Amino acid sequence: MDIRYRSKAKWRNLLTKEDYNTLVTIQRPMKNKYSMEGEMENFFNLKRVDNLFYSVESNSDRQGYHIHLMFNAYQCNRDRLAFALNTKKDNITYYEPISDKVAVSRYVTKYMRGDQIHYNFYKK
Repeated sequence: MDIRYRSKAKWRNLLTKEDYNTLVTIQRPMKNKYSMEGEMENFFNLKRVDNLFYSVESNSDRQGYHIHLMFNAYQCNRDRLAFALNTKKDNITYYEPISDKVAVSRYVTKYMRGDQIHYNFYKK
């Protein structure tokens, strides 16, 4: 079995065991896959945020990146998340509760191979 496949499988297994309750897609104009790393860490450091995982993927036009974010936080909504991440509310194109952890973990890890994307995991 390819090491990249095993790594992806381990991430998927880990993510399905976490207590994430919200899935978000952020389509903020980003030319660098690390450009929101500081904002993600600041969001995680809020007392109301318990854990989060995000993956950065190339846009289909290859002209930038977007983010898939899973998290568990107390009384969060699209407006509060936009404020915490210092981004426009319109940049948050998807904000929904997670109903199927397995399907979501597959979705947010679909491009995990090599260094084509960036991802990070925070837990208190």
